[in-house]
Amino acid sequence: MRRIGIPVALAAAALTLVGAANPKAMNDIQVVGSHNSFKGRIPAAVMARIRKIEPKLAEGLDYYHLPLTRQLDAGVRQLELDIFADPQGGRYADPKGEQWAREAGEETGFDRQAMLKPGFKTFHIPDVDYISTCPTLIRCLSEIDSWSRAHPRHLPIMITINAADTPSNRPGISSPIALDDKALLDALDAEIRSVLPGKRLVTPDDVRGNARTLREAVRTKGWPSLDAARGRIYILLDVRNAVSDVYRANHPSLVGRAMFGWYPDDQPESAIQIVQDPLVDGDKIKAWIKQGFIVRTRADANTMEARVRDYRKAHAAMASGAQAVSTDYYPGAPDPLRSGFSVTLPLEAMARCNPVRTSPACALEP
Repeated sequence: MRRIGIPVALAAAALTLVGAANPKAMNDIQVVGSHNSFKGRIPAAVMARIRKIEPKLAEGLDYYHLPLTRQLDAGVRQLELDIFADPQGGRYADPKGEQWAREAGEETGFDRQAMLKPGFKTFHIPDVDYISTCPTLIRCLSEIDSWSRAHPRHLPIMITINAADTPSNRPGISSPIALDDKALLDALDAEIRSVLPGKRLVTPDDVRGNARTLREAVRTKGWPSLDAARGRIYILLDVRNAVSDVYRANHPSLVGRAMFGWYPDDQPESAIQIVQDPLVDGDKIKAWIKQGFIVRTRADANTMEARVRDYRKAHAAMASGAQAVSTDYYPGAPDPLRSGFSVTLPLEAMARCNPVRTSPACALEP
């Protein structure tokens, strides 16, 4: 199995130089993360239908993940959860794909009872990519919280919450509830805080402190110390602009909010950025890292790099200094393509000192 690395002797020498210092702040590290971390395997009968109707989409969906606990055990420190609002419960309890799978005699493990309860659900695409290792947001967060409490010195875990809340316009795919609604976003914060109360979360309030804006805080006084962030979790809301605007309305610089948001870098609420392609935007990432922002980027997407064992995007992601390098192929991840593609940081590490923000002499305590 091939992984990305640098010569062991050179790396070891870099880490043992006289005067090596540990990173000071929670943004002085770089970790491997996972994309669509909840995603289960699509049933064979459903995948066969997708391949027939839309083969390119089927290729991009041909991956899945270990349960969240096992990913965290493997060293993953950034997770992504896709959410769908379901305030009444039952909206996604009878996906079309489950009917197709049952007709084909497949047992999928789909948890219909969980889907009948009110609250945010976690899966990828209604009706077709609906199998999740943790079908509700509360269950996903509870699993992460349980692991975190059992490992109180872990590096801070970043969770990206993504919401595709507009119709896909694909035939047969149920439309989600739009999230540009204050009541729904307040309910989302409440669900999060019900599982992660008090200091379990690093929040915008923690980072902003007495600074005028959140953006000013990360660019001047910086993020909390790494020691203060160990054993804790922070969350980024990755949504369309209209939803982001409702989330910050009456919450300037996200005062009182549970999550950070993804806002343009000149906005007062800006603290974390998402970059999809580090090959294109590597210089932009480095500039943001130096200014104090946290960045999440990707090492691969839609199985494309895995199919041809192309590590260029992964190398660019690491070199950019992005704090979270997301992949579908961390060590031990399922490999339905049997490609052998696997992404780690140098020396097969899952975390290291940030190469843009720290010196080569920096050493990171696990």
